[in-house]
Amino acid sequence: MKQLVLRMLVFVLVTAGYVDDVGAQNEIITEAPPASSIQLGQAPAPARSYEEYKRDELARSARQSRNALIGLSASTVVGTALLFPALANQCYTFDLQGDTTIRCTTAGKVMLGLGWPLFLGGITGVLISGIMFGVRQGKLRRLNDRLAHQKSRAVRWDPSRSRFVF
Repeated sequence: MKQLVLRMLVFVLVTAGYVDDVGAQNEIITEAPPASSIQLGQAPAPARSYEEYKRDELARSARQSRNALIGLSASTVVGTALLFPALANQCYTFDLQGDTTIRCTTAGKVMLGLGWPLFLGGITGVLISGIMFGVRQGKLRRLNDRLAHQKSRAVRWDPSRSRFVF
C-alpha cells in the first residue's frame, strides 16, 4: 500500500513536470490595441463612480437570484408531478390491527424516492431564493433612485415624498 501511494506521487510529479503551461518561464504575450480603435481628438470616457460599480454588481446578483428562483421552481414542479400521483395511485394504506402501514408498488417507490427530495428541496429553495431576489431588487431600486437624485440637482418632483425637492 505504501509503495502504491509512493508510485502515484512520483507519477503525478513526473507528469506535472512535462506540462508546458506550468511555470513562470513562459513569456507573456501582450498585443497593442488595433490602430482603428484609437481615436484622436476625443476625450476619454469619464471614470465610473463606486455607486455605478455597485449597481452593476447588484444587477448581476439579482439576475443570478432570478435564475435560481426559476430553476428551483422547475424542480418543485417536477417533484410535485412525481410525488402526488404516486401518493394517489401507486401507494395504499393498510390498517392491520391498529397499525397503519403504507405499501407502494415498485413504480410508486421510485416516484416517491425522486419526488420527495425534489419537492421539499424545491420548496425550500424557492422560498430562500425568492427572498434573496426581493432583497437584491430592492437594493438595486434604492441605488437607482439615489443615483437619479444625484444627477439632477434642480427642482424636481419626488413621487415617494409627494412634493418638490431641491
